[in-house]
Amino acid sequence: MNYALRNSLILSILLVLVITGFIIGNTSSVSKIKKIKVSYDNNLKQLNELKAANPDMKDQDLFIKSLKDLEKKVQRESKLIPQKNDPTITYKYLLDISDNFCSDVKFNFIYNRLSKVENIGFYSFTIRGIAPIRSFYTFIYQIESQYMLYVIESIKINEEVEDDVSTGNVSFTLVLNAYFEESASEMNNIPFRKLKQKTINYDPFYSRIHAPIPIDNDQEFLDLNSSGMIGLTPNKVFMKDGIGRIHILELGDKVAYGTLESINWQEQYATFLLNEIGVAKNKKIYLNELKEESK
Repeated sequence: MNYALRNSLILSILLVLVITGFIIGNTSSVSKIKKIKVSYDNNLKQLNELKAANPDMKDQDLFIKSLKDLEKKVQRESKLIPQKNDPTITYKYLLDISDNFCSDVKFNFIYNRLSKVENIGFYSFTIRGIAPIRSFYTFIYQIESQYMLYVIESIKINEEVEDDVSTGNVSFTLVLNAYFEESASEMNNIPFRKLKQKTINYDPFYSRIHAPIPIDNDQEFLDLNSSGMIGLTPNKVFMKDGIGRIHILELGDKVAYGTLESINWQEQYATFLLNEIGVAKNKKIYLNELKEESK
């Protein structure tokens, strides 16, 4: 075999090998690309289904915010059971609540017993004291809403009166359970929650229906029960009281137990909104005549 023929044969063989390798490699790449595309299509389908099932995930920021809000809610509403608790710890805890949130709550602290349910133990205490009703409400609200697990088993309250007059205070008795779990994680320096201040809107011991409060003869407001109307304009009412004094009233002016509510010039009467016994009523007084209507 001459030199030229041998070289041509070698080059032909190398060319066949290169072409074969290219075909094999290309076939393998095409196969890999197909597999990658199938995997991509499957992942895209799963992502779209997940987004459809969870609309919030379309907005990543909104999703993260919702997650953080949920975490805060869990932290806000969760309760902690300490590794240890005893009468000294509980008494200090109640004093801290009183000092920080309702300093006018005064109480005595009585130890009852130590009990256990499975692996959770608890001390029972009786707390007796006296406080303004709103401060007492704050006291029990803080006990119920702070991180530490304290459970109020029972509450008894009585109005404090002196000479048949309410002092604005109540005497109270609480039975309180303080829980602990020896296997729990040890916790130090647990802060008080920053709770939104809540209070009751009214004193439940205050009587809403009562006898009319006596009027001092020298009081500054007009007593309609002993007065009559002697003059009327669209904007003013002229009243004469029981001792002959003349009172000129405009809309909104105060009288005993209420105010001047309206003037009816056409029918010649004035309407007063009064609350003598805890129930509001309208009282009409006509010019030179006394008439009354209630709602």
